Amino acid sequence: NMFGDIISDEASVISGSLGLLPSASVGNSSALFEPIHGSYPQAAGKDIANPLGSILSAAMMLDHFQLHEEADLIRKAVDWTLTHGFVSKDIDPVNSYSTSTIGDLVRDFIENRIPSSINKNNMNLSKSTII
Repeated sequence: NMFGDIISDEASVISGSLGLLPSASVGNSSALFEPIHGSYPQAAGKDIANPLGSILSAAMMLDHFQLHEEADLIRKAVDWTLTHGFVSKDIDPVNSYSTSTIGDLVRDFIENRIPSSINKNNMNLSKSTII
């Protein structure tokens, strides 16, 4: 596992954050999907962790279950949040959003409820319904 960890840490440079990277450990009879960064107990209860590695790990799990359309929709939702600058503190310490806000945006994208014009100033005023 040491060399896999080295490679995954190096890959985080490309994405800009360990918080963005999903991972999978696939065996003959079982599979485990999780973000490469592991747990982040320092962030417990603070609403500051980057949820995208976990969300992308769920997309990998759906691919593993041959649910490719569902996995693609999750990846498109994550791409939408990143493209529109809805990122956590590990990516942009100045213009960042909470874990719950980013999770809600992914959910809203999947449910096709993203409005064409979003008022970013009000995004951190709401509470999460999924995270």
